[in-house]
Amino acid sequence: MRISPLRLWLQSTSLLAVLAGYSLLLLLNQRIAAFDRTAAHRQTVEQLSTELQRRATTRAQLLPLLEASLLTNLRLSLLPDAAYAANAQPLQSGDQVWLLSWQPLQLADGSRAGLLVEQDVSASVRREWFNFWLLVAAAGVSSLLTSALLRLVLHRGLVQPLQEFTSQLSATQAPPRVSDQIPVAEQPEELQPIALAFNDLQQRLSASWQRQRTFVDGVAHELRTPITLISGHAQRLLRQPGLEATAPSLRLIQQEAMRMGSLMSDLLDLARQDSGRFQLRRLPVVADEALVQAYERLAQSSDWRLRLDTSVAELPVAIGDPERLQQCLAALIENALHYSPTPLPVSLAADQQGDSLVLHVRDQGPGVEPGERDAIFGRFARGSAAIVANSRGSGIGLAVVRLLMEAMGGSVQVADAPGGGADFQLHLPLVRPLGVPPSA
Repeated sequence: MRISPLRLWLQSTSLLAVLAGYSLLLLLNQRIAAFDRTAAHRQTVEQLSTELQRRATTRAQLLPLLEASLLTNLRLSLLPDAAYAANAQPLQSGDQVWLLSWQPLQLADGSRAGLLVEQDVSASVRREWFNFWLLVAAAGVSSLLTSALLRLVLHRGLVQPLQEFTSQLSATQAPPRVSDQIPVAEQPEELQPIALAFNDLQQRLSASWQRQRTFVDGVAHELRTPITLISGHAQRLLRQPGLEATAPSLRLIQQEAMRMGSLMSDLLDLARQDSGRFQLRRLPVVADEALVQAYERLAQSSDWRLRLDTSVAELPVAIGDPERLQQCLAALIENALHYSPTPLPVSLAADQQGDSLVLHVRDQGPGVEPGERDAIFGRFARGSAAIVANSRGSGIGLAVVRLLMEAMGGSVQVADAPGGGADFQLHLPLVRPLGVPPSA
């Protein structure tokens, strides 16, 4: 069920309330007009009966007086007896509306007579209906004006303060900081409780984030030393003769220790970024040197599945951190090897796109769904391909790649590789001569 906007709801209900008020006023006006008309009729009847009783002493004297009435909207007649009903009763006759009243007369000779008074109130009724429809038209125009004013009032009094409040909320930092507080006193009175609740939530989130960051930073530092010792002792044992039977286990220990060390380094990078202590060098980066270095380091461990595109020597120089760029390439190559079925290769290439040098790591795996191409670079996020393939991973490798590339002034993206698979792209800004603006 779709909920209508609050502004539309308030405007509609306010307009309905106004229309209900006008309807009540119109109905009350009709009732008052009918009451006044009946009261005026009764007063006329009473005055006539008083005057007739003063001037006539017998029933025979009444008839000439009734016939001599000069009021054109009145018809006077005598009832055969004194039975009467005192209330005025309306009577519709064609286009005319009459009020009928019966009034008893006590004559001076002791006799009684019943006076029937019929008053034509058609003109009064027509005038009343004319006023009614005039008021209806005025109420309609007034409702339209009220609706326009309500729209303006709701925009200035509701929509605009909420938009400003939303802008203030959107300006808060992630991760949250204690200093990111909404100025409560500057908010409208109705929004102040929300601002107070948000500030309280912000403080609790900031404290929780700080505890989490301190924990991750501390654990990563504490684990680096034992992991380094495990890896070092495993390498030393592998170099000793006579341990051929335990060599596979030692190699597994060494590989897992190195993987844990890499994971600890990634966690430290994330913790440094959260605390604002993460900085990288900005040095010249040559595309062919970066790719050749990555190939030489990882070709053997990839069972020679790594392929290098050699047509990159003429590309311009970019700016970045060469050591951290190798870390990014290693993470992407390892990721590509996981998803490319053996023995399909993983290729390295480079080209220029606008003001960026782009390094490509292309695999021949299932690729990345378009809706997941940004989400997979989040912390502890894994794409649907990883779940289907039951691939082992921490979910922070790609997050660290994005962190490192953004710290170098670049970015990381993923697209479809030619012929199928995923094409992970590292974008680095090119070195520009002084005074030369970036190309459009």
